[in-house]
Amino acid sequence: MKQSKFWLKLLVSVCVIMLITSVVGAAPKDGPVVSLSVTQGEFGASEDVFVTVTIFNPNKHTVRVLKWFTASGGVEEPLFSVMRDGEPVSYIGAHYKRPAATGKDYISLKSGASIVNTVNLGDYYDLSQSGQYEVAYGVAAFNLFDEKGNAFKYKDVLVSEKISLKVDGRAPKGKPTPPPTPPPGGNSFNACTVDQQSQLISARNQAKTYASNAENYVLGNNQGSRYVTWFGVYSSTRYNTVTDNFTAISNAMDTAGIAFDCKCKQNYYAYVYSNQPYKIYLCKVFWTAPLSGTDSKAGTLIHEMSHFDIVAGTDDVVYGQTGAKNLAISNPDDATRNADNHEYFAENTPALP
Repeated sequence: MKQSKFWLKLLVSVCVIMLITSVVGAAPKDGPVVSLSVTQGEFGASEDVFVTVTIFNPNKHTVRVLKWFTASGGVEEPLFSVMRDGEPVSYIGAHYKRPAATGKDYISLKSGASIVNTVNLGDYYDLSQSGQYEVAYGVAAFNLFDEKGNAFKYKDVLVSEKISLKVDGRAPKGKPTPPPTPPPGGNSFNACTVDQQSQLISARNQAKTYASNAENYVLGNNQGSRYVTWFGVYSSTRYNTVTDNFTAISNAMDTAGIAFDCKCKQNYYAYVYSNQPYKIYLCKVFWTAPLSGTDSKAGTLIHEMSHFDIVAGTDDVVYGQTGAKNLAISNPDDATRNADNHEYFAENTPALP
């Protein structure tokens, strides 16, 4: 199953690259444009690969951009398509669970204004191998320019021309130090109060129940409204993917040693690095969430566990119940790789058959 998850991630990367190639250099209608620049074309192994991202508003009116999909405040999404000698390069940055976007999550750009940020590419992408790299900024989201979205009929896109760099391989950067491994099925805690530790133990126990219930549902070949609501019209390929995902999630919830870290102060639920199982960082919103139900503590653990490459390798295509439901209708393939769709299926609130 691990190998199949790798090829799924590779296929997704190729699809993103195809999207970027098909629209590269194009500005969205009445939207901003984005460009990349570097100060040199070759980078030695000891040199950081700094790429400057400029998002410019050429229109006569103000435009808005969801800040998660900019490099403002750091890279919090796979903002770039990176290729090395024609092969996709892995994103090694964090995957977040966030509340649904609101107006305050957008950056307003007045006419003629720009957002300029410089990114150390090696902090977020695997530059461990030497080669000729092609880098393009490329993001796509239903609510990229408006928190109300566009009825989930199509994704807004923001892409740049590609730049080419020669990069000597270097040790990966930006990866947190792997935590001590808890015993199988056990928990370890970093910077968590006694009360937080108690909440996390309860949340994991509830997550085990959720994951087991979800696994039993799909193993029973049920195709009721619960499945259709979160994963769309039935196809055997998608159903098998969902079944494999929940089997892996349930097994990990039962048997993995999970390292919980409570230092995060961001206004998110949680985040993980997909290539570093099983460490989960808990953020501010997590502690205000209910134990069970929609967007719960237990559901958040399902969401984050699904991100790990050796579990289900999910992404964050959309956030929130409305977005997840619309995604299941408009793009069932994306729903089967979206973390929130797995969380809401597992939480099953309100209950569906």
